[in-house]
Amino acid sequence: MKKYCLTGLIGFCFAVLVGCQSLTHENFFRMGPSDETITTSVNSAFASHPDLSTQRIHIETHKGTVILSGYVKTIRQSDTAGDIAGKVAGVKSVQNELIVRK
Repeated sequence: MKKYCLTGLIGFCFAVLVGCQSLTHENFFRMGPSDETITTSVNSAFASHPDLSTQRIHIETHKGTVILSGYVKTIRQSDTAGDIAGKVAGVKSVQNELIVRK
């Protein structure tokens, strides 16, 4: 009887460990940067760009989608901000809500 219980317990533990391993392993390697990391990276990219460093651009990230809001002086700055944000690692899409105000 003890042999069957021990075999069952070992089998159960093995199944649990295999299930946890595959879940953790697959999800761990598929995950990209966190939303906070993406926001920080976009902010750094804007700060180092001469046309965007002085603009008032608010950056939010939700599940890899970067949302840009605030004001810029030209349409070119708005387009540049969207392009730069889209090139940051982990960004899935960019929602550009920047308003051009002279």
